[in-house]
Amino acid sequence: MIMYTDLVSTLNDLVRVNNDRSAGYATAAGQTDEPGLQHIFQSMADQSREYAFELNRLLKDMGSEEEVDTSLGGDLYRTWMDLKADFTANSDTSILASCEYGEDVTLRVYNMALTNEIEIPQHVLDVITRQYGELKLSHDRIKKHRDLNKAIK
Repeated sequence: MIMYTDLVSTLNDLVRVNNDRSAGYATAAGQTDEPGLQHIFQSMADQSREYAFELNRLLKDMGSEEEVDTSLGGDLYRTWMDLKADFTANSDTSILASCEYGEDVTLRVYNMALTNEIEIPQHVLDVITRQYGELKLSHDRIKKHRDLNKAIK
């Protein structure tokens, strides 16, 4: 199989951002006592694990190794979330705001993948585009919950 260096790098970035997102939502689920939010956070973590698996399968099909790491930025952000939870009253509104920030980062990485100048085979582009659309819906869901939680507090 032909190895597309730029495409592999782009797919690795997408896998890492999904690994970051999954780990971030696992952290968020552990910081709230609200069962409804725990369920939402767990489903978002599961969604990103599924996306990472799907992207890794594409990497393997291209002859590349699977990406299993998270990004340094994501690791630092989760550490900051943990520290914030340790030293402040970590309200659900604050947790949801942190999740919305993570969703913004995820969408930016996907947008960069979709707008860069590399050649992306149609079947790979279809996967990235579908995931991007579904992630936009997830972002809107988190934003809606944040706004509702903010309004009732």
